[in-house]
Order: sequence, then C-alpha cells, then structure tokens
Amino acid sequence: MDSVFMIDIPVQMISCTDTNGRITPMRFRFRDKNTEIVTVEIEKIIKSDLDTNRIGASFLCSACIYGVQRTFMLRYNFAAHEWRLTQVNL
Repeated sequence: MDSVFMIDIPVQMISCTDTNGRITPMRFRFRDKNTEIVTVEIEKIIKSDLDTNRIGASFLCSACIYGVQRTFMLRYNFAAHEWRLTQVNL
C-alpha cells in the first residue's frame, strides 16, 4: 500500500472553468524545500468532489513529479480563491 505524505503547500494553478462553473485543474507549480520552482502538468483527474457546504472543491490527480508517477490531492477554497497541494501518495 502507498504511504501518504500529508502537506499543505500553496500552489500557483492554471485551471479551466466551463460555462457551468465546473473547474478543471490543468497545471500547477510550487516552491519545494530547496526553494526550486517545480511545475507539474496534471495528466489525469481521478476524482473530483465539491465540498458539501460549498466552501471548496478537491481533486485527486495523477502526474509525474520529480520523474516519478504520483497521485496527489489538490484543494480549491472558493472564499479565499486559493489552491493548495494537501497530500502526495508516495
């Protein structure tokens, strides 16, 4: 079983919002512990959920990070208008 690394990193996101308001994350970047900027092209959205109280949305995605295929969770907060990387499966 994969272990999960719980984090809470703000990310810069490029996403697409359709005419019905559905958000699709496409690419994001973040600053790693070595202060390097890491850009990640989202290859697949495995699951997306709108929070029941409509404060945000979460996306389980997969992509290649540091040359290794990973799954990870991205969350968008509607009120704060911010994206965060909240977990990475190792």
